Amino acid sequence: MLLLLETDRVQQAAARAAAEHAGLELRAVDHEDQFAQVDLTKVALVLARHDWPAQVLEQLRASGLDCPFIYVASETEDDTAYQIAKERGCVDVVAYPLPMEYLKRWIREPDPEQASVESTLPMTPLEAILKRHRPPNPERTRDNLIEPSNDPEPLLRGRVICIHSARGGVGKSTLTALLARSLSKRGLTVGVIDLDPKGNLLSIQHQSSGLTTDDFTRLPAQMDETAFKESLCAVDGWYLLPSGRARDGLDDQTLGQVVAQFSRYFDVTLIDTSPSAAATYTALEFADRVVFVMTPEWMAFARFMEEYELVRHLKTPERVVVAVNRVRKNVSEHRRAIRLLDEAHILSDRVYIPEDHKLYRDLMTASPLAGSRKISDAMEHLQGALRVLKGSESRRPKFRLGKIREVVSK
Repeated sequence: MLLLLETDRVQQAAARAAAEHAGLELRAVDHEDQFAQVDLTKVALVLARHDWPAQVLEQLRASGLDCPFIYVASETEDDTAYQIAKERGCVDVVAYPLPMEYLKRWIREPDPEQASVESTLPMTPLEAILKRHRPPNPERTRDNLIEPSNDPEPLLRGRVICIHSARGGVGKSTLTALLARSLSKRGLTVGVIDLDPKGNLLSIQHQSSGLTTDDFTRLPAQMDETAFKESLCAVDGWYLLPSGRARDGLDDQTLGQVVAQFSRYFDVTLIDTSPSAAATYTALEFADRVVFVMTPEWMAFARFMEEYELVRHLKTPERVVVAVNRVRKNVSEHRRAIRLLDEAHILSDRVYIPEDHKLYRDLMTASPLAGSRKISDAMEHLQGALRVLKGSESRRPKFRLGKIREVVSK
């Protein structure tokens, strides 16, 4: 049975009609005195309207009512509604008309006859996660909230790194996977948000997933760490939220919610952006550090400089690391592009990543992306420039052309 706390009789009638149409029993109350007339042992879900005080919800829990609470707001797009839901210990936010098919998923104990029928039906990945999910402890959730900070060197946990480029085809997704693997090998928990539908990270890893960024908006507003990681794809020691099919990616509000959840549960969050997506610059604003990926080509240099000027105005040059990818020895065009970088007086640190045939074999054979020792050295240099690891601020190498020759000739 659903218990609706609502003072508006018109909304009560509409909710009862919708519940009856969906095959659910709904009891609506408009005053605390009516609780004595309700058999609380049969209540499987509580829907609390915004005008009901939080003390009433606490009294219901104290009376032994152990079921999910959902906050009924005037508008689900309002950030304030989600904040109030968290403060009251509610697991999600809905609005009128009540989405009865979604609310069914929060009913923990179905009838035995209905359970025998549903057990034979296939379950979608989203339904499986919602079925296994239990609302977290409200007190623990408030303690674990990460407050925004203007500290130029924020704490390690929750650091957000955006992998960006001025154009596609520069190896940005591959570099994201390499950096995620390298950080996880260091003992850090790493989550990756893929916003690039054209360079899908999941296809690079030769895996499949039931959930993407398109489905993430349907997950509960609050999830414990176990349920949250179940919604992601486990890849070689790190977790991936694959990109959906939406061309413009996530909207600003949803992206902010996703980044906040990743920051809560992972030491480092990597965002693989798309050069053409509207969410790219929103992701850059959320990021603590930016890895700007380019290839050492003469034709791409002008486009890189235009985009770099924009990025360094969003972030200080110290927060941007330029990663020159696929550097080949004895190629005059590559040396010319690197010389132009020197002459342009780029204030950001630069890391040079050599072209590696072993990495290409890993991509073609669906092996874990590791590459050779040259790639491992480059990833170590990149982590030092990003200052992700504790104590790495004291060893921030500057990589010049001589260093490239040394790395490539190994």
